[in-house]
Amino acid sequence: MSTTTPKRQQLIEALCTRLEAITISGGYRTDAGQHVYLNEEPPWSDSDPDLAVVVAVGEDQPGFQRKKFAIQLPIEVHALARADLDAPYLMIETLLGDIKEAIELDDRTVGGLVDHQFDRGATRVLEREEGSESVGVAIGYVFPYFESWGAP
Repeated sequence: MSTTTPKRQQLIEALCTRLEAITISGGYRTDAGQHVYLNEEPPWSDSDPDLAVVVAVGEDQPGFQRKKFAIQLPIEVHALARADLDAPYLMIETLLGDIKEAIELDDRTVGGLVDHQFDRGATRVLEREEGSESVGVAIGYVFPYFESWGAP
């Protein structure tokens, strides 16, 4: 058995680390990096922040190439704002800029975890469900990497 952390997990953790760097003291326009969630909506309450980021890991697309799987891992990053704010979508646009700056560094291999450069997909407005306490947009990324059979 291997004690090495699977590449998929390393990639998700590295992406979260990049997003957690979003702070005003770090040179960004928001402090949303203090509120990064993985595959879950933040619990909004009066004491919670105005902005949050959710990393939503999608269904990967495995392909087979020689003795390795070529994986395409789609990840959406959601920029969320409390719905009860004045002009929440303008705050989201500011956060969206921060997200792009935090993720889209010169190193498009995410420290060598991605075998080819990752790509940015579309940005879409998230549909607000009835009773939802937040509004948001999602920006998509696709991270290609290789994984060997039985050795993730």
